[in-house]
Amino acid sequence: MKTSANAFRDDRPNAGAPVAASSAVAPLAPLLAGARARGVADGLEMIGAAAALLDEQGEVLHLNARALSLLGDHLVLAGGRLRARDRALDRTLAAAIDSTLRDQIASRVALGDETSADGLGIRIMPVNAEADDSFQLLRAVAILEPRGAAARGFAGLN
Repeated sequence: MKTSANAFRDDRPNAGAPVAASSAVAPLAPLLAGARARGVADGLEMIGAAAALLDEQGEVLHLNARALSLLGDHLVLAGGRLRARDRALDRTLAAAIDSTLRDQIASRVALGDETSADGLGIRIMPVNAEADDSFQLLRAVAILEPRGAAARGFAGLN
């Protein structure tokens, strides 16, 4: 097969003009950050953890399959955020996520009925990232752990 140099020619007015390195990287940053986040979530799933990866605003970057399977009775994904169905617990969950992101200290929230021991425990752990790493959007990991009957056959983290 014969190739022609003209097939690769760009006739736009600025073709061939020097381009700043950051402009070439900028469009790739979100793609690479998303791929990195999915890799982390998939790795956590491989060790039996249901994980939601959160950005600096507490919005979900990625949920692995185990985490998706736990959404429903007590926890939903709404507006890009993890939300508790119970209004008071939703405020508690939002405060825990905000606190973890702000103070870089892990926090825990229990969702569901404490008397029946059914429900969902959520541990939110900060991720230390280099400030200048444009490919790192991940700022916290929320590990979802079913309690009671829902926990049967589910491997969580201690």
